[in-house]
Amino acid sequence: MAHITLSKSAFFHNLALLSKKLGGIEKLAVVLKDNAYGHGLAEMSRLCADYGIQKAVVRTCKEAHSLKSFFQKIIVLAPEQTENLHPTFSLTINTLSQIATLPPNTDVELKVDTGMHRNGIKPQELHEAFKLLTTRKLRLHGVMTHFRSADELSSDLFWQLQIWKEVKQTVYRLCKQYKLTLPLFHSANSAATLRLHTYDDDFARCGLAAYGYHEMDPVFGNFDLKPVLKLYADRITTTTLEKGARIGYGGTFTAPDSMQVSTYDIGYGDGFLRYDGQGIFKIGGKQVLGRISMDSLSLEGDAQSVCILENAKEIARFFGTISYDVLVKLNPNIKRVVIP
Repeated sequence: MAHITLSKSAFFHNLALLSKKLGGIEKLAVVLKDNAYGHGLAEMSRLCADYGIQKAVVRTCKEAHSLKSFFQKIIVLAPEQTENLHPTFSLTINTLSQIATLPPNTDVELKVDTGMHRNGIKPQELHEAFKLLTTRKLRLHGVMTHFRSADELSSDLFWQLQIWKEVKQTVYRLCKQYKLTLPLFHSANSAATLRLHTYDDDFARCGLAAYGYHEMDPVFGNFDLKPVLKLYADRITTTTLEKGARIGYGGTFTAPDSMQVSTYDIGYGDGFLRYDGQGIFKIGGKQVLGRISMDSLSLEGDAQSVCILENAKEIARFFGTISYDVLVKLNPNIKRVVIP
């Protein structure tokens, strides 16, 4: 059966690189949302705990509940519930109106929009937010923002950083005014962590780089990240395709000569991207023959097992997308095995 291997040594290598860049393991929060970017939420949570990571970032409270025993603090980006919250949870606030929906004594992360213009309160709403937080008796664990173009060769990161600096100064004043403990500040994603020479927030939220990738302009460097995940497929059948015979839906590939062909148990039903037979798409140096089906694909030869995905960026480049898109789609039901 098709399966995924997760390299513990590659993952730890990436965590060490990021921790060193940030100035300590305590400044690294690993993003585990969406099944740990396709790697497997349970498996990657255990590895994080083994390494000593204390903070995680997930999308929902459902995800958070499944890994609450592994971390001291779990930031929930899109909380879908406000009851039965575990003490390790800290719920992200994206709007002023959301504050009124949370029960007293809930730990919260106040998100401020510094230029992404997607989620978060406006900087000029900070005074009102602090007033509401105090009234509702919520515990302000953190204040956060998100950079929209840290992976691109532009000035966007630097003007957002200036706005973020002003936001932090306002938060300092408001904490003093309302006699609140200063919250933890966090802003950097993987790209900002790799790109910035100094980082003075309390921690960063790193996802993609922890799994061995970045989507940054080559001018920023290589960074020696190691992909953690490999996807393997097993042979279903082997047959001889005669010269002139066509294979798969639509018969988009015609055999130039008599050739041995095998089908393997991975398709777009497993979350692998659908190749439509146009252009030459190669896996492990071998051309995919015809269209990828829902549950299978075809390659020349009779190997018992083949590595379908070793470098998500190479596959993403063919399909005109990004490594995130390739990884996060992988079906959670595919068996995942941690290897040394």
